[in-house]
Amino acid sequence: MAKTKPRRTQSRSAVAPRRAKSAGRASTKTAKAAAVKKLGSAPARSLDPPVKHRASSKQARVIEMLMKPEGATIGDIMKATDWQQHSVRGFFAGVIRKKLKLTLISESAEAGRIYKVTGNAASTDSKPGKAGA
Repeated sequence: MAKTKPRRTQSRSAVAPRRAKSAGRASTKTAKAAAVKKLGSAPARSLDPPVKHRASSKQARVIEMLMKPEGATIGDIMKATDWQQHSVRGFFAGVIRKKLKLTLISESAEAGRIYKVTGNAASTDSKPGKAGA
């Protein structure tokens, strides 16, 4: 028996002529790329106006507890806010440290770990730059 070669046919994309890209489609891609670049070159967050908080909010109560010289334990904050332990720890990381950029220190004591806000506590004022004047 003779071996037969498989037939090779050209695909439709190879046979059909390529269409030119429309000008509108190309400009849309460049506009999206430019929009992405604008987002990346946004000014630093520190230039944003300070965040104002309600005096009676849970967040304000927790910050007040942490600013006291004796500090507060996670258990104390859990009782004051009715939050769970993981929520208090998330608040420390997300709000205290990252958003408000406060220095949070912890000390080991007999009652448990005590957390305090020290150093840049003046940054929670509603009018930055007025403390020295």
